[in-house]
Amino acid sequence: MAGMLALFAVVFLFVILFVVKKLDVPEFSIFAGSGTCTACHKQEYSGWSHSLHPKMMQKAEEVSLDIKVLKSNPNQAFRPEDIKWVIGNKWERQFMGSDGETETLLPGAWLMETHEWKAVGWDGWKTPIPKRRCHGCHTVGLNGETGDFVEAGVGCESCHGKGGWHVKTFGLGKIYTGLESDICGQCHARGKSKQQKDFFFPINFEPGEKLEEYYQFSEPDPLQQNSSHWWGNGTERKRHQEYVAWQRGGHANSLTRLKEDYDGRYGEVENNCLTCHAGEAALADDKNIFALKDVEEGITCSVCHNVHGKLEELRMQCSSCHDRGAYHHQPDKNSRHVACGSKQNIPCVNCHMPLTVDNGGAYTLHSHAPGIIRPSDTLTYGVPNSCQNGGCHSTVSAEEMEVLYNRSYD
Repeated sequence: MAGMLALFAVVFLFVILFVVKKLDVPEFSIFAGSGTCTACHKQEYSGWSHSLHPKMMQKAEEVSLDIKVLKSNPNQAFRPEDIKWVIGNKWERQFMGSDGETETLLPGAWLMETHEWKAVGWDGWKTPIPKRRCHGCHTVGLNGETGDFVEAGVGCESCHGKGGWHVKTFGLGKIYTGLESDICGQCHARGKSKQQKDFFFPINFEPGEKLEEYYQFSEPDPLQQNSSHWWGNGTERKRHQEYVAWQRGGHANSLTRLKEDYDGRYGEVENNCLTCHAGEAALADDKNIFALKDVEEGITCSVCHNVHGKLEELRMQCSSCHDRGAYHHQPDKNSRHVACGSKQNIPCVNCHMPLTVDNGGAYTLHSHAPGIIRPSDTLTYGVPNSCQNGGCHSTVSAEEMEVLYNRSYD
């Protein structure tokens, strides 16, 4: 009898474990905080903790602030002791105080690239209210009504969703682990909430949902004119536009084209095609285990970027897929691809994703819509072009460079 009970208990335990692993994340799951992840995910936690993400909002006492810099603020509208929080840590720093109830943005931003103050405007904001402007992307678990949040900075649950269920079930319960770029787009895009128009981020969005249902994106001017955030040729001019730019490039549609638009001109679709067309296969150790029916994502942000560490350290290089030049499937056209980079050790992105984004007073961020920006676009819109980017051909005028471009490609 005891043996039967023991057997029943073991079977019951296995059934429970099986059910727990299959269940979706329940609605009652809560935020657990990034600190709970380190026990089981040491490598990922270590990479994240040394990245810029957790430093996107920090308590003033956790940051080494240069008092001389703070006192050089031409506004002189706040004292160093007024600072409760520091927002941003790479391109510029902004500072928050408190009115006793919630955070308030203090006037002036320090541009870390050019070492100067942007004393007015705060990126164009007339009335900056942190819980509506900043906190959706600089905190975890924001309560839009009260302004309370679970954790400062970009934490594990910013991308993986509420982890309470996962923690309570000792790692057996699900947590979100998708590859889609919607997760990155909740912060790396500009726009307004569709649910609450006075919020400038997709409030209430959770990983795994469709971002477009929560967010009205800022997009390039259809009349092709320069705006504060976009160049007239549709290229990003300010940061936090990477998601929309990615959508307009070929990477976003790499799998859709294979599944829906491919006409068979290069032969049958084989498993090794997915290495460059599907995110799941691109990141898999055994790249041949996937068939076309098994994959859902194209080449998303997390395929190229090391999302659990330094984002600028790429998981994959351009040559991983574009090893035969600009026209991977049309080698007869490669002879027209004049890649000075191969001789001068110039990265592919300098030409195909040039520095067009003004961060902290300087062009420091690459466009995320792969392609070529001609010198003629510089003459029309003022946008930096591919040929004069990254130190290349910087002594040649845009007019002369357009003539040289035409000789090479037209």
